[in-house]
Amino acid sequence: MRHAALLATMAAGLAASAASAQLRIVDFDGNDIGLIGYTNDQIVSNGSTNGRLSDTWTYSNYASFGDAFNPMSRGHLGPFTTGASQVGMPFAISDDSVVAATGNSVFAGDTSGFAGAARGKNGFFGVTDTVNNNSGVGVATFAFDITGLTDIHVSADFAAMGDFELSDSFLFEYDIDGGGFQNLFVSSVDEAGSQNYLMDSGSVVSLNDPLSINGNLLDDDFQRIIAAVSGTGSTLTIRFTAVADGGTEAFGFDNLIVVPTPGAVGLFGLAGLVAGRRRR
Repeated sequence: MRHAALLATMAAGLAASAASAQLRIVDFDGNDIGLIGYTNDQIVSNGSTNGRLSDTWTYSNYASFGDAFNPMSRGHLGPFTTGASQVGMPFAISDDSVVAATGNSVFAGDTSGFAGAARGKNGFFGVTDTVNNNSGVGVATFAFDITGLTDIHVSADFAAMGDFELSDSFLFEYDIDGGGFQNLFVSSVDEAGSQNYLMDSGSVVSLNDPLSINGNLLDDDFQRIIAAVSGTGSTLTIRFTAVADGGTEAFGFDNLIVVPTPGAVGLFGLAGLVAGRRRR
């Protein structure tokens, strides 16, 4: 019985290893698998081609500490402008009602921010108030090696909080080997609706005009959404374009994962172990 159990454990381990070899991931914590290129027109990095928080980030076009279009975490100080001190996560993104993010202060009356203390130092890509900077549009691309993958799907974890306008837009598109970009994840604003958001303090904040991705209503708890990709090739480029107007509206995504359909449920489960669906 022990021998059989050992063999079963070994088989499961080999299956998991084979499955994980098919995953392509960027989780903004340094776990980049199959990521072969990263660009961000709003941020100058240290020359690395990935999106890890370990990179040294500096603002290139952002003039306000309350604005963001970059990877971040509650455990890291944010990017900085020339001659200015580093600061913490933007208040529109960080929930500081009980525990302050690094560089911030506790604000018991905090009523904005989807990134609460439970996230710890887990990284994600955060966006707020792009319109005051550069062209007002932030664009980032993530290129993955998809050689040998077929029936591809992409997932990401999304969160948002704020009273959004129709002009606010968060669009993810994909391109395979230069064939042209197609929609992957598309945002929309429900001007007739409202959404409740739970702060770390226990306070419930109700706001009008919530944001959805592919028809899925978002809140301050990251939720995973999956979309299909048509075709295959050698390089899958995911382009993220954001326009956000207002310092009290925030959007974030984490765990960008590319996986083929065969065994997709199990693979996305494995991806959860690798990257984790992190609450708040």
